[in-house]
Amino acid sequence: MTHSQANEGPATQPALQTVTADQSEDCLEALAIARSRDAAANGLKSPFSLLNWNVEKAQHPKLITAFAEFASSSDLIFLQEAVPLKKNQTVVEQSLYEAFVRGYVQNQIETGVLTLARVPHLVHCNITATEPWLRTPKATSVTLYPLHKSSNTLLAINLHGVNFSLGIETYSAQLEAIATLIRPHPGPVILGGDFNTWSERRLRAVERLTVELQLTPVPFSPDHRTTAFGNPLDHLYVRGLTWRSTEARPVSTSDHNPLFATLERTGP
Repeated sequence: MTHSQANEGPATQPALQTVTADQSEDCLEALAIARSRDAAANGLKSPFSLLNWNVEKAQHPKLITAFAEFASSSDLIFLQEAVPLKKNQTVVEQSLYEAFVRGYVQNQIETGVLTLARVPHLVHCNITATEPWLRTPKATSVTLYPLHKSSNTLLAINLHGVNFSLGIETYSAQLEAIATLIRPHPGPVILGGDFNTWSERRLRAVERLTVELQLTPVPFSPDHRTTAFGNPLDHLYVRGLTWRSTEARPVSTSDHNPLFATLERTGP
């Protein structure tokens, strides 16, 4: 477990202590320590806007422009198949704090999961699983944020689910590593991302877990989420939060459609 300052973000904002952990056991400890600290003054306000999007390695020539527009009205952003923020000056100008977890690397270009927020995170954990067939990493970014005028904190988990596997053993293990972090958390939780739920068995595994953890699925109507074999791949689940509005917007700039939600706290 390593300790560093949250120095990715607007230079005019005070940096908070950040802990980066590579394993779920280390992450549990880091989260517990951060929750025991005094509440930060510059926390995430309620309601807040959330964007979740698999950006397909930012390959489309118009994706950066589209994302910059989406980011301008978002307080919290979950990206999958993302490139590091430092490579995108347009997004840097949005004054967002980044938490990147490296996943797949091809032709010296690294992609992974990227969580962005208007406020600095207290903790950032890097959790990875290995694709059984390709032996490449699938990344999960775990971040903890202070909440405005609250002693609670928000646990935000940005997942890119294991994809190529015959059974669901590796997939279930990836979900359980996340569940280990959610179970003891007393405050609001967001679990979102590209879950790769292209089979009924995968969907049932996610449903069992979210029911156990008392996470509520965020609905989208009309539901324009990207599907495979008739099943939606991208999901948002919340606890201690409710939604004012949601949208799954059809786009041509990625092979996944972005999800938008305006969320607010249901407790202190």
